[in-house]
Amino acid sequence: MSNIKMIVGLGNIGKKFVGSRHNMGSDYIYYLANYFKIKLNKIEKLHSYIGYIFLSNKKLILLIPDTFMNNSGKSILLACNFYKIILNNVLIIHDELDFLPGKIKFKYGGGSGGHNGLNDIIKNFNNKLFYRLRIGIGHPVNKLKVNNFVLNKPTIIEKKIIKHAMKNIMNAIKIFIDIDYYRAMNYLHSK
Repeated sequence: MSNIKMIVGLGNIGKKFVGSRHNMGSDYIYYLANYFKIKLNKIEKLHSYIGYIFLSNKKLILLIPDTFMNNSGKSILLACNFYKIILNNVLIIHDELDFLPGKIKFKYGGGSGGHNGLNDIIKNFNNKLFYRLRIGIGHPVNKLKVNNFVLNKPTIIEKKIIKHAMKNIMNAIKIFIDIDYYRAMNYLHSK
């Protein structure tokens, strides 16, 4: 059984960013909230939107930072301090440029790969050892167009592929919580 107590979805705050490639993490938290029929409440002092779900008889905190991507770490740190949770008990869900749309993989530790949200988490916690769930969004042909690419919405075909793949995330998270990280990783990586 895993020690995950909080699931965080990274993204930029604001209606215009909902559904963009860079908001895959926060959009998935909204998906979970909708699936479990719960409301995410804005908690001003934690700079976050927070809700609670029960998955596999375990209470989990869902969190979306109420910040732009490059300031995500601050609100996650505030929430961890408030709930007395260490970073190793947190699963961070985020978009991944280096994967084709719909490819989903777990990762533990490592650098940020240039992802501003991960950079800020690593900076605020001074720690790279945390669990990540990476959702592939693909990469623009021209590297100079990355900013524009991540802030735009996926194509209709990409949306279908990502939506189909997202159904596997729920199973993977359940396996992670019920059994362990390695079994969940094997499940996802075999898809």
